This record gives sequence, structure tokens and C-alpha cells, in this order.
Amino acid sequence: MSARLDFLARAFQRLPQALDQQVEATVRDNTAFLEDANTDQLAQGKDATGADITPEYADLTIALKQIKGQPTDKVTLRDSGDFYTSIIAQLSGKQVQLVGTDQKTAELEEKYGPDIIGVPDPALDEFRADYIKPDLQQKTRDTLGL
Repeated sequence: MSARLDFLARAFQRLPQALDQQVEATVRDNTAFLEDANTDQLAQGKDATGADITPEYADLTIALKQIKGQPTDKVTLRDSGDFYTSIIAQLSGKQVQLVGTDQKTAELEEKYGPDIIGVPDPALDEFRADYIKPDLQQKTRDTLGL
């Protein structure tokens, strides 16, 4: 009984660091979810806050999008797809930040606002529930030998 209590005491001391490392690993292993969440909300014409992307397209852009068969009823910031594929998650310790690496990113952020890149709260909630929580539960079980 004493050996088990000693094991648990040591395991509880290791637990915070183990959980921090697990969060980092889970985020690193699932950056595609975060990147896709950003491009999905852009395709809906919304920025990371859930607001409509404005200003609306210019008449010439609307005409060109109609020729290409692309939506014109909302601003999606998708023409060739280069901007979408340029959105990547950069990890720095416990911090994750989505950035656009396309040469148009700065121009698009200036025109449409900095919130065109980012993960909306509902997607973050889903990420926490579907990825972070189960991984932390499993890591806790493993660390405590349960």
C-alpha cells in the first residue's frame, strides 16, 4: 500500500509537466484541424470573430468570380486558393498562431482586417473537446497508472 502511495505522490508531481507536454504534442499533431477551421470560416465569408468579411468585392471582382463560377454573395478571399493553402499554424512552446505565408497576406489583412486569420471560438471549443480533452485524460491515466 505504501509503495502505491509513493508511486502516486511522484506521479502527481510529474503530472503538470506531463500534461503541458501532451497539450503541445496534441496541438502539433493536429495543426491541420486549426488551419482547416480558418479556411472553412473564410469560405463562409466570416472572419475569426464570426463577423462578415467586409468590404464587399468590387464590381470587377464580382464579374471575374462569376466567370470562374465562384461565389459572389460573400467575400471568401479565395480566388486561386494560394491564400488558403498559405495559412499555417506556427508553434512556439505552448503558443500556436495561425499565419498567412502568401505574398498577398499583408495586403488582405490591411483591406479586410487582421481577423481574417484565426480560429473561430466554436472551432476552438471543438478542438478542445475532440483533441485536447481526450488526450489529457489518457495522459493522466497513463501517468497515474490507472
